[in-house]
Amino acid sequence: MTNLDLHQAFNAVSDVVVNRPPPLRDFDQIYMKISDMLLQAELLSRWMDDKSVVFIGDGDAIGLTLVHLKSKGVFKRGPNHVHILDFDQRIVNSIETFAKNYQLRESITAELYNVADPLPQRHIGKFDAFCTNPPFGASNGGRSVEAFIRRGDEALTEGGTACVVLADDPGLAWTREVIMQTQKYLLSNGFVIAEQIPRFHRYHLDDDPNLTSCSLIAVRHGDGSVKSTSEALPKEHLENFYGRFSPLRVRYVIDLTAAGKLPSSDYRLEELS
Repeated sequence: MTNLDLHQAFNAVSDVVVNRPPPLRDFDQIYMKISDMLLQAELLSRWMDDKSVVFIGDGDAIGLTLVHLKSKGVFKRGPNHVHILDFDQRIVNSIETFAKNYQLRESITAELYNVADPLPQRHIGKFDAFCTNPPFGASNGGRSVEAFIRRGDEALTEGGTACVVLADDPGLAWTREVIMQTQKYLLSNGFVIAEQIPRFHRYHLDDDPNLTSCSLIAVRHGDGSVKSTSEALPKEHLENFYGRFSPLRVRYVIDLTAAGKLPSSDYRLEELS
């Protein structure tokens, strides 16, 4: 970070921030603060250098930040391609519009997808790395986190790298439990924990503005255990997905204005069948 042109860096992150659609709190779309977006993107620029990277959900727009800052020369390193999978079409459209406006369509793409559904076969075992900042799992023992990691793992090539953002607050016991369960899940699926940066980010969260999260980096041991299939999430894993009594019922947020000149706030919900 010491070698960055911070003026140029923050201006570039601001380009991304004004492009984000308004967050939908019901789906745990809680956006990261600008300085922390820069820190997270810089971390990923090193770990994801020269890799093909898939983001399993990206309301924060870290993928777009990463690509935009590399194209501006703020970052000297970074992925060779980023693909975003998100259930919110407003986010997908905003990424595609930004990529068109800034000549980034060769560097970043986006697609409508919900983690409740099997990962499309064309993505299984195709990426060098995945990143995710999932619903934090306070009311489901981390199952919502596990769901997003599961899809990322299915997308990885042998020896792939993972970055998972997790709630991290010593004053909240559930965050310790979810971190522990996440580490166990990663280890049991052949990953080695390579780095964990505690209390790394803050959020625009009105009911808990001091909540922090960590970045956990893990690398899968190259043992040939690349996934070949994907299945829908079990129904019991959809309960309390976004919080207590808030299950995963919506497959897509459909953008009714196709992003237009400004990020859309006009949408409808398409429920799981």
